[in-house]
Amino acid sequence: MQNALYKMYNAKGIINCVYLLGKYVNMNPFLINNYISPEYFCDREAETSYLIKNIENQTNTALFAQRRIGKSALIKQVFYLSKEDYSCIYIDLFPSLNLKDFADILANSIYQAYQKRKKGQLFLDKIKLLRPIISMNELTGNLEVTLDITRSQSIERTVPQLLTYLDEQEVKFVIALDEFQQILSYPEKNVEAILRTSIQSLKNVQFIFCGSHQHLMNEIFNNSKRPFYASCSNMSLEKIEASKYVAFCQYQFSKKKITIEENAIHYVLESTNSHTYFVQKIFHELYASHFKKIGINEAHQIIQQILLDNEMIFYQYRSLLTPTQWELMIGIAIEEKVDQPYAKNFIKKHGFTASSVKRSLTSLVDKGMVFHHSSEKEPYYEVQDKLLKLWLKYRYQI
Repeated sequence: MQNALYKMYNAKGIINCVYLLGKYVNMNPFLINNYISPEYFCDREAETSYLIKNIENQTNTALFAQRRIGKSALIKQVFYLSKEDYSCIYIDLFPSLNLKDFADILANSIYQAYQKRKKGQLFLDKIKLLRPIISMNELTGNLEVTLDITRSQSIERTVPQLLTYLDEQEVKFVIALDEFQQILSYPEKNVEAILRTSIQSLKNVQFIFCGSHQHLMNEIFNNSKRPFYASCSNMSLEKIEASKYVAFCQYQFSKKKITIEENAIHYVLESTNSHTYFVQKIFHELYASHFKKIGINEAHQIIQQILLDNEMIFYQYRSLLTPTQWELMIGIAIEEKVDQPYAKNFIKKHGFTASSVKRSLTSLVDKGMVFHHSSEKEPYYEVQDKLLKLWLKYRYQI
């Protein structure tokens, strides 16, 4: 399955195998919001192998990952390498608000997968009892399917019927359900039980459940009183090793005949806490710059420009928070990591009270502005947006 298209790096960062897509040779290789091929994907060898092994051994996986750390790209990398053996379906549940939305998104995702194989009508014929409705998405121009079902009992039967239909096909399926913790916000209280009951009987459909809200994903998969307990192999997505990024960056810049110093790469990684999205964003801008040789000064210059370009967005964040929440964000940004937010030294240093910190911190975590690394051996809090963290430090640190 891991064919010749898969680019491998050894311990010294030497590239062993490279796949070049001719029409993409001149593009910016530091992708931010999409995935193209292994050529533009940094490392994640162990994680990719682990997920593929689980798929091949009919083991479902619960993937825990901080937002923008690269879980969606990892899933698409696995799909890219698995596409000859499996039909792969990626589903983002974040827009869903209830079980009806879930059913519609699932049905449409299956329909799109069949459309790629020019068998969309076959799928519609098979699910005609679910009353599919075809319409055109005004934004994308693509045909989409929704289900004309309103009764709650019918909706509860719809997801199992769709999954059973997939299981009866001659091909094997892998379905990635991203932002899976969204199901906890549905008004229906039996969604977990419905899904667990449907999934456990499937033979030809494997699942990767992804989530960026760690405590909610833990509640679903690691609470012994809940339906999904002990049903999956758990996996946490960590940050990419610096040595891997050094090899990846130097290779990508060398293709454009740009020299980037290793200390500049480490400067970017340290500035962003090696958080994948923000690392990619900065290297994307560096690659697009006029520099032929990049050192720390050039990297710093690009970072400052990115912060300046986003300054109005950062000020809008302030308008969405209470003054106390904003001050707490500043305090956490200045400290980089806060493991004891209620400690006297932190509270005294930044002029807080214990009660105000508790209220504000809970709200910031719920809003996704601050991330709590609760699974670490030494848990801590940090600002989620690493560019915002840098801007707060530069703007407010005395």
